Parts: sequence; C-alpha cells; structure tokens
Amino acid sequence: MKVILAGYNIDATIIDRAKAGEIVKDLPLTPETVSVAYARISRDPSPVTELRQKSIDDVEAARRSARAIVFEMNHQSVAEHATFNFDILDISRLCVESLEWHRLCSFTEKSQRYQELFGDYHIPKELDGDAKDIFVKTMDAQNELYSKAYEILLDHFKKKFPDMLAKKRDLRVIQGYAKEDARYAVGLSTKAQLGFSANARNLEYLIRKLRANPLAEVRELGDEFFKLAGDVAPSLILLSDPVEYEKEFGRILNDDYFMKTRPDAIKNSEGAFEDIGDDIEKYRLDLPEEGDIKLVDWTQDADRILLQTILHSHSQATIEDCISLAENLIDNGKAEDMMRDYMAYSNPWEAATREFEAVDFTFEVVLSSACYGQMKRHRMCTQLVQDYDPSLGYTYPPSIIETGLEEDFKKIYDLTSDAYYELAKTHKIAAQYVLTNGHRRRMLVKANARELYHISRLREDAHAQWDIQNVSADMLALAREKAPLTLMLAWGKDAFISKKNELFD
Repeated sequence: MKVILAGYNIDATIIDRAKAGEIVKDLPLTPETVSVAYARISRDPSPVTELRQKSIDDVEAARRSARAIVFEMNHQSVAEHATFNFDILDISRLCVESLEWHRLCSFTEKSQRYQELFGDYHIPKELDGDAKDIFVKTMDAQNELYSKAYEILLDHFKKKFPDMLAKKRDLRVIQGYAKEDARYAVGLSTKAQLGFSANARNLEYLIRKLRANPLAEVRELGDEFFKLAGDVAPSLILLSDPVEYEKEFGRILNDDYFMKTRPDAIKNSEGAFEDIGDDIEKYRLDLPEEGDIKLVDWTQDADRILLQTILHSHSQATIEDCISLAENLIDNGKAEDMMRDYMAYSNPWEAATREFEAVDFTFEVVLSSACYGQMKRHRMCTQLVQDYDPSLGYTYPPSIIETGLEEDFKKIYDLTSDAYYELAKTHKIAAQYVLTNGHRRRMLVKANARELYHISRLREDAHAQWDIQNVSADMLALAREKAPLTLMLAWGKDAFISKKNELFD
C-alpha cells in the first residue's frame, strides 16, 4: 500500500507570497486558516479578507479556534472548508469497497474494464501458514485463467467486429471488451489505484470508520490518512486519534458505534452478533424465486405524489389543494398531458428536477462483484450490502459462453468457492479477498425517482457495460410498472430522444 497526500487547499494569499519569492517553509501551509476564517464570519463583523489574514498571522491561535469551534461547539461544517487529495496505490479491490462506501467524497479509480491486469494482488495479513498457501494458489489459478481468457476473447471480438480493426480508437474498444469480460475470473484481492478527495469533516468520519474495520488492510489505510492529513491540519483531524482526543477533551474516544456496525468487527463486540445467522433461519420464509431483481417497496400512488409535488412547487397553492388537483388530473385522464408538458424541455444530459425526489423505490438486487463495482458509484442512493456469498451462484459474461470458456470459468469459480469456505473457517471476513468478480452478493437499493433517472441515463445506455445494463434495465422495468408517468423518460441516453419523440408525436 502506498498513500500520498497529493494536495490540499491553502489560502490564496500564501500562494501569492510564495510566487513573490517568500521562503515557503516560513509560510503557514495549512487549510486550517481558511476554515477558521470562515468560522469567524458568523460572529465577527470584520471583512472576511481580514479574518483570513488574522488566521494566517497566528496559525496556533487559528488552530485553537478550530478545535473549539469544530469539536467543543460541534460546528463540524466548518471543517468542510478544508479539502485533501490523495494518491492511493496498491490496495485491493475489497479495500476500495470499504473506502468508496463513503458517499460524500470523490473517487476516480483504475478501471479493470479498460486496463489489462498483470496478476498483482494483495495478500491479507490475516492469512498465514496453510491459509496463505491456499490463497496464493487460488490467486495464481485465477490470474492464469484471466490471461488465457483475455487472448481468446480478444480474438473473438476481433472476429465479431471486423469493421472496428482499422482505427486505433476502435481497436481499443475491442480490447476493452476482452478485458472487461476476462476480469470476471480475478479476485477481490487484485490491486487497484485511485485518486481520492475529501473535505476534513468527511475525512475525519472516514478515518474513524476505517480504523475500526475488521480487515488489517483497511485499518492501515485509515492510519495513513490520519498521519498525512493530521500532520497538515492537526486541529481538524483530531477525533480520529484516541490519545490526542483524550488529552484534548479529558474523556475517552468511544468507537463502539463503528465497531458494532458489522457482525464480525474486531473482538466481535463481546459476541453480541455471533448467533444472528442461526436466529434468522427460524424466520426464513419459503419465497418463490423471482430472479435477481425484486421491487420490494415503493411509494404508493407514485404518479399522483409526483404530480401534487410539481403543482405545489410551481404554485402558491396549499398541499391539500394540490392533492385534490392531482387526483382530478388522474381521474380526468389529463395527468399524462401535464407530465408531457412538464417534461417537454428535458434532455439526456441534465438531471431530473428535485420534485422527482418525492417518489421512492426499494429493490433487492443480487449482482456480481464486477457489477457492484459500478452500482456502488451511485452513492446518493441508500445501498445496504450483505457479504459476498458463493451460494448465490456466479455471473458468466455472454462472451465466455460464446467462446466455450464457460467450463474453464466454472472450474475457477468452484475452486475459488472451495478456497473461500476453507479460509472462512478461521478468517471469515478476510476470506472474501479470494472471491472473484463473478461471485455475487445481495443488496438493498433505495432510490428516489430522480436518482433512478440518473441510473437509467448512465447505465441503460448502449455504451454501458453489459452487466450493469441488465441490472439497471430490470430495476427500471419494475419501477415503470408502478409509476409509468413518473418514469416516462427514464431511459438510457442512447434511447432518450426516440422515446421522447414517441411521447410527443
């Protein structure tokens, strides 16, 4: 693992002084001065430029103010004015999932769809002896199949799309097809790199949660963030260090909340969750199989709710009047006319309006690790995931079946599942490192209609990867049945214009 503090914001006055030739080491190179200056705006009538200069002139006083304002007065939003950028190299895909769980940060990740993999993977510290041997043997077998499959798939797609071989740009697309399908063979331990940005408030929270994670790799990542950001802005990255916290506030930093957010957290929270699996079996229902996507809950009368919300935000009427009018529009068959009028100027590159946030849908989704890697990017949804579970079966890219590689993939999937169950006997959480991109997990996704529009535009589009295309298309199909007016233009970007033309012809 390698974590580099790539940048952070400092006062422009400092930048100007450095450009003018002042010695940089003598300048207060910290985002704390900006945060404190903005914090003082609420009570100090001085111009904000003077407040910034005051912070620059006495950094230690600014830091004392930051501690008092952010932590003692609990005005944590002040810390949002400080931002940090990190280069992160050589962490596992599984570790990336723990990091990217935090929705109010920014991430740009190395894509396994566009870059060829060369067999580099993280070996968890939790595994040693026989467990380590099983793990390494499985990883090597996965990467061997990846290399074999990539060459076969590349030849397959070249033959399938011969008209795309002349131009370098098109050839890269062909290579991408092969890479994105071959990667279903490799494990969650495969190394990744990414750029990561966060403000100090979110970074503070993120560090605490990472440092309470049951995986050593994830805890190490939290430690790196704390060390690097804490050196630059010690007054803002404080709640994450138990020693400094107790010294500053005279009480122990309690991380029990973070430790108890999953059953197998460190020390297992005195066994409080040990029997949850056995208990839930008593209440399991014999539900019929309904495929990988289920719509489990939704806003009743969704179209009417959206109509009344639009009417309310575009008038001076009471909500009671808007409800009555929305009901009349539906009863008189005029609701669709109103929605067409409202959506007349919508386009495929702008978000749906906030009114669409009034309507919610909840799905249970079973999806591959590769697909989850894309679904998790829709961080404004509520996403609750279970651990990866080999009993949910495996995902096979269509090209794997077309090229006769299905049996090879089944063997590697089965080999990997056997390794997982063996490792899980003693290392239940770390055992997930061994699972492939084709292994699956179950999750709940709660999204409002506005977010569903975003998912649809991006993921139902013909340019999207086939796995996430299928999942999002199934989600939207189920939602449209319940709210046809609300989601009348929730389609991929490629289909948007034709669908809109159908409505307005």
